[in-house]
This record gives sequence, C-alpha cells and structure tokens, in this order.
Amino acid sequence: MKLALPIVAVLLLVVLWLSLRARQRHRSPAAHADPNAYIGLRNMVLQGSRAKFGIPASLSSSEPYGVVMDWGVDKGTATVVALADGTGSVYLSSGGGYIGGGQSHESIRTAAKKTVELAASVLPLMHLTSSYPLPERGQVTFYVLTDAGVLNATASEKQMQTHESPFFQLGDSMQAIITEYSRMNHS
Repeated sequence: MKLALPIVAVLLLVVLWLSLRARQRHRSPAAHADPNAYIGLRNMVLQGSRAKFGIPASLSSSEPYGVVMDWGVDKGTATVVALADGTGSVYLSSGGGYIGGGQSHESIRTAAKKTVELAASVLPLMHLTSSYPLPERGQVTFYVLTDAGVLNATASEKQMQTHESPFFQLGDSMQAIITEYSRMNHS
C-alpha cells in the first residue's frame, strides 16, 4: 500500500502536466496563426460576387449586398463582414475570429442585414476601388460590395467614436455584429 501511493502521485502529476500543456497549446492559436488564412478569407469576400455567395440578384447594380469594415487595431487588423443573407463574420489578422454566425444566431443575422441596408445611405460618399490595402492603426476602412463594383471610404477611429464621420452609423452597425458574438460567447 505504501508503494501504491507514490505511484498514484507520480501518475497524477504526469496527467496534470500533459493536461496543462494541451490547454496552453489550445489557448494560444495566435502564436501559430496563419496570416495567409486571414488574407484569404478577407480577399474571398472583397473579390467575391453575389452569385458566389448565393445572394439573389438585385434590380439595381448599385444595391449593396455586403459590407466589409477593416479596423486598424493595436496588434493588426480586425475585419468585420456583413452580407445581405445575414452572414456576419469577424476575422482577426492575429489569428482567430468568427465565421458565418448569422446562419445559426438570429441576433447576428439581424445585425448583418441591418448593416447592409444601412450601407445604401453612404454610397454617395464612397469611391469605386479595386485595391484593398489594410488600414493603419487607428484608421477604419469600409468597403461596400455592389454588382457595379466595390466602393470604399476611410475615417479615423476618433472620428468614428465622436460621430464626426458620416460613416459612424455604419461603424456602429458593424460593432453590433462584434457585440452579438461577444454576447453569444459569454452566455
């Protein structure tokens, strides 16, 4: 019996050590993040089309079917996507994010659809583009996807926070997608 106790203790320590190592690897996906995956997802949306996403055709080629917001944060870029079918996603250049939550969560679907509808009101303030550079830290760039092309505009994070930018409502609507993911993960 005296010999069994040390053996059990050693086994417990080995199991605890293996468990902690597995947990540590699981908690730090950013350390092993593939930046190509982030860029690939972002480009797939920015270079996509209504047909590729299975979104029904519109009567107007200028009607938005998607919005992408790139936000230059401290350690990279946060990209938020909203599509007319209710798809809402968040991609982080440091690794991780959330994809397609609108398919299973009504709150995300509603926020994504509202964002795309709101985008129509800012189209006259945007310009056609075919390049998609990442924003500098403290900058927010919006891309609105239409059948006629991708339109964009940039504002500072400060202008967005103080509502000085004409795009603040679009930014707030994109933030609602992030908020809904946060609520979903904390409930």
